[in-house]
Amino acid sequence: MAKEKAATPFDFGNLLNQVSAQSAPYYMQANRGLYGMFPQTARAASGYTGTGMMTPAMLRKGAMGVSTMGVTRLPLAQGFLQAVSGDPIGGAGTAIGGFAGAKLGAKAGIPFAKVTGGLSIPVGALVGGLIGAGTGQSTTRGLAGIDINDPLTGPDFSLPIGKDGIPLTQYARTKKSMKRAMDLEKMRLNQLLPMIEKAKDKQFQRDLITGQMQMAGQLLGNIYPR
Repeated sequence: MAKEKAATPFDFGNLLNQVSAQSAPYYMQANRGLYGMFPQTARAASGYTGTGMMTPAMLRKGAMGVSTMGVTRLPLAQGFLQAVSGDPIGGAGTAIGGFAGAKLGAKAGIPFAKVTGGLSIPVGALVGGLIGAGTGQSTTRGLAGIDINDPLTGPDFSLPIGKDGIPLTQYARTKKSMKRAMDLEKMRLNQLLPMIEKAKDKQFQRDLITGQMQMAGQLLGNIYPR
């Protein structure tokens, strides 16, 4: 009986090398694209002095520097959008806390940069930015006494633009909405008042006629008793 051929063990390292070799051109192209978006930032991060040929490692460092810059600026954009959408206090906390958290996260990823090819720096900045944004937002809202579930909490901030101003906080928006509702009810009441007065006049006339008829009946009863 022929001996069975031993199974060849799976070479996972060889598979990784093949995948890396196939994806290397696309990875290099992506690094060039990131490097070209902000060349000054990329050059400062890459350590390239401008003389000689830039190595792939320098290109990768420059691309990671651009990625890190973008991730650390992301909380600022989030805070700005949050502020213009009606939550300036929470937006300030998002921007400040997110930016600080992204900076700390990027520094925390530096020791793992060699192992991850520099990817740990922007990833650390992203995670730190998310944590810092949430913490900063909660902190500024808490200091201002804002409860997002209670529209009557927090300061009354509005931009003095237009007749009623532009509300910047949830309390200011609530107050403006209530004022509009009251104005609408007053308008409806003013429209109904003439109709109410007219109805009152008709009712008064009916009551007057009824009273006169009753008085006439009483007089006739007195003159012509049964």
